[in-house]
Amino acid sequence: MKIQESCPLCCSKELVHIEKIKTHDLISLWLKKKINVKRIFKNINTLNKIKCNNCSLCFFDPSVSGDNTFYSALGKEEWYYLHEDKTEFGYSDGYIKYGDNILDIGSGRGIFQKYITKKITYTGLELSKKAAEDASRDGINVVEDTIEHYSKSNHNKYDVVVTFQVIEHIKNIDSFLKSSISVIRSGGLLIIACPNNNSFIRKSQNNLWNLPPHHLLHWNRDSLEYIAKKYDLEIVDTYKEKVSNTHKDWYYATKIQEYITNIFGLEKKSISVSQFHIAIRKISFVLAKLLMFSSKYCKSDGHTIVMVFEKK
Repeated sequence: MKIQESCPLCCSKELVHIEKIKTHDLISLWLKKKINVKRIFKNINTLNKIKCNNCSLCFFDPSVSGDNTFYSALGKEEWYYLHEDKTEFGYSDGYIKYGDNILDIGSGRGIFQKYITKKITYTGLELSKKAAEDASRDGINVVEDTIEHYSKSNHNKYDVVVTFQVIEHIKNIDSFLKSSISVIRSGGLLIIACPNNNSFIRKSQNNLWNLPPHHLLHWNRDSLEYIAKKYDLEIVDTYKEKVSNTHKDWYYATKIQEYITNIFGLEKKSISVSQFHIAIRKISFVLAKLLMFSSKYCKSDGHTIVMVFEKK
């Protein structure tokens, strides 16, 4: 398989190899969650994690994304499409005005509509047929389509386009962003929320949700800002959430695991199936529960970063 020679966002060749990940280990860890990804990694033995020095985006090569079977398995988990209590919902509502026409790309069941406090016109765009059907039963307008196809007949239509926890999954990011921007009217807004890989999640070991075939791209403030530069957008605002109550045990466990790893001089890897590393992870989460009760508020950067762009 041909090795990627340039960044998928900025096309720069200023690339740095960060880590090599064995797909066998990924397959093994996913099987523990009763999800078989062996077919997805067929004939692929290793993934290379690469950082672009020009735009700061991290990506995996080869780029291997989850198929319909993979996301259908995840979709059976009730929490996967609910997206309840997301920091980006309340934050983004502040940028929505009465009467706005809103497009929510990767909307899941359209939960965001319930958080909008003004009377607006809402359309969700979703690849999952089940999520779209669930939304329809709740009276929420969610269309089963890709943004690339949908944009062809909806140019300059929307006042605000939001995409929450989506761009980290996208294989062809240039096509996705161009299509997303094309449906926004001049002066309209694009609001992107994604995992902040300058936060603690970057150091979280065996975090399958942040690895292929689930997450293909790792974003941070610098790489998001490059979107404005490449697509001639104006950055309106940036918001980085602090560690939420939902993620406090994960945050403390990651910090404890990092501390123990340093003490023993262990290699820092995204994935490890060794019993020693797994034991350290379990111990870290037990200790994290104790720390949670002793700390009411954590000032460190949390899971999500949100950036608001204006189309000129």
